[in-house]
Amino acid sequence: MLINGDRIESNRHIEVRNPARPSEIVGTTACGSVSDVSAAIAAAKAAQVSWSRLSFVERALRLRDALDNFAVNIEQRAKLYARENGRVLSEALGELRSVPIIQKMTLDLAEELDEGRNMRAPLGRTFVNYIPYGVVVSIVPWNAPVTLAFLQVIPALLAGNCVVVKPPETCPLTLIDAVVAIAEKLPPGVVNILAGRAAEIGDILTTHPDVAKIGFTGGIPSARRIMANAAQSIKGVTLELGGNDPGIVLDDVDLGDATMQRIAHGAFSATGQVCMAIKRVYVAEKIFPAFEKAFKSAVDRYVVGDGLKSGVTMGPMHTAHARDGALTYIHDSKKRGANVSVLGQIQDKTDFEHGYFVRPAIVTEIGDDAPVMVEEQFCPVLPVVTFKSIEEVVERANDSIFGLCASVWSRDTERALKIARELQAGTIFVNAHGVASVNRRAPYGGIKQSGIGSKASVEGVMEYLQLQTITTNENVATN
Repeated sequence: MLINGDRIESNRHIEVRNPARPSEIVGTTACGSVSDVSAAIAAAKAAQVSWSRLSFVERALRLRDALDNFAVNIEQRAKLYARENGRVLSEALGELRSVPIIQKMTLDLAEELDEGRNMRAPLGRTFVNYIPYGVVVSIVPWNAPVTLAFLQVIPALLAGNCVVVKPPETCPLTLIDAVVAIAEKLPPGVVNILAGRAAEIGDILTTHPDVAKIGFTGGIPSARRIMANAAQSIKGVTLELGGNDPGIVLDDVDLGDATMQRIAHGAFSATGQVCMAIKRVYVAEKIFPAFEKAFKSAVDRYVVGDGLKSGVTMGPMHTAHARDGALTYIHDSKKRGANVSVLGQIQDKTDFEHGYFVRPAIVTEIGDDAPVMVEEQFCPVLPVVTFKSIEEVVERANDSIFGLCASVWSRDTERALKIARELQAGTIFVNAHGVASVNRRAPYGGIKQSGIGSKASVEGVMEYLQLQTITTNENVATN
């Protein structure tokens, strides 16, 4: 752990294992206690007084230097990430390299934020200022912990808050290393790392009276508990939750291999363990046979295995529980009479038998009420179904508690945009889908039960700011 600039050990530890070979211990991390929570929050609260007095531009300069430090030894950090998470090395490296690039876009907003807003008032002037919350807690999941943490941490720090980061228990090592790298360039206590078990420290982190704001990425059940805890002292919350993203393939789509690979990547990147992955595909009925053939051909080229081995393009599921959940979707779909095509190649049969591996699967002829259609699968099992009319597919796509992302695929961009505007999702793509297609200069977030608030752009920074209005009366008579 890192508290007030000091590395803190613990007499308890959490083992971190490699999902490609679960017998391998990648490393261990400290298991923090309730007293560690209090120490980390106190350190952040003390540091925040002087940190908040800096201008946005001054904070941005220091954070830019910190992000430069993040980029050092990034290749070694990517190998660690691949081992503890299960990511394919190229995915891990690409994700980590993108973090400082994306977050420096956020820092570019500093001058605009320093200006605030000034306006005339009836008897004088009004100044609308942006002020920080104070202490922010950042809680992130295992599937993309570094990216998701920095989408909270850098905007919160730029805003003048100080932060306590809670890493995920099963994949904490890379995130801890990354946060330490930026903390080395910042005053002690500005950013702190509190490792431990959510069951032991989660409630105190989210109810502590000195915590003013919580940034959380994860599942709906945990979000409900966090919101209930936050309500005790009316804390602010920003939530990025799950998704059941529809991809709508129109009858004029390009059925070439490039399109099929983009759809496959949108669904199966990180072995499907992405909240904003395509999780159900609706294909115009008249092109379905051609689409199915072309799409299965693209998916069948995946090579499943240890992400550090050459030629592997899909790694394992992160845990045994996740692997078993994927297999349950396959078994349930078969029981319902669906056609299930298990595709892809196995790189090493011994690795496959001992790790948490699942080959990609395409499910067709499945009803809209099946779990694989209704739930967030978070695995490489993808239902592909047909539709007859635009009105019908829009209604079916919107029939979900989720509203994170969606996509429309067509040669006619204007036609696709018209449909996109009818979809109930916070982020919508045309002829693309997924992290690589997100415009980080624009806000990103979900609607319905997919979240509260936005990330990226000025809106992402404003999530960690409060408005303060000062109005003068300059028409008072003076003696």
